[in-house]
Amino acid sequence: MEPRQSLKWARQKFLAAATIIAKDPKKILSLVTDVEGKLSTQKFKDQFKTFWDDLKILLNLLKDTATGKYKPKSKKNILLIILGLLYFLSPLDLVPDLLIGGFLDDAAVLAWIVTKVQDEITHYKN
Repeated sequence: MEPRQSLKWARQKFLAAATIIAKDPKKILSLVTDVEGKLSTQKFKDQFKTFWDDLKILLNLLKDTATGKYKPKSKKNILLIILGLLYFLSPLDLVPDLLIGGFLDDAAVLAWIVTKVQDEITHYKN
């Protein structure tokens, strides 16, 4: 499979998984728990320190969405957040996590997600 086809295939798989998760509150909560577990190490706190607070807000936003405490402004934003978190958890990274700088792609994707859903974050905070 060509790299371009591989990326298209991966994108479709991530989107399909995110769509399934977004419809099931238990799956959302499980995703959040998995992400919190991976983020609990110091290496991630150091890597993501510039947007650590926003990342914690995203996780709380998803928890509150799953439990019905928060009604999202946009379902697209929720799907985008889930996509970013799935990428973060995935062992199929553009830059493998075991390599030096391997978390940079994770940080870049999550930082991009934070900027894309900033209106949702603001809505949630209010």
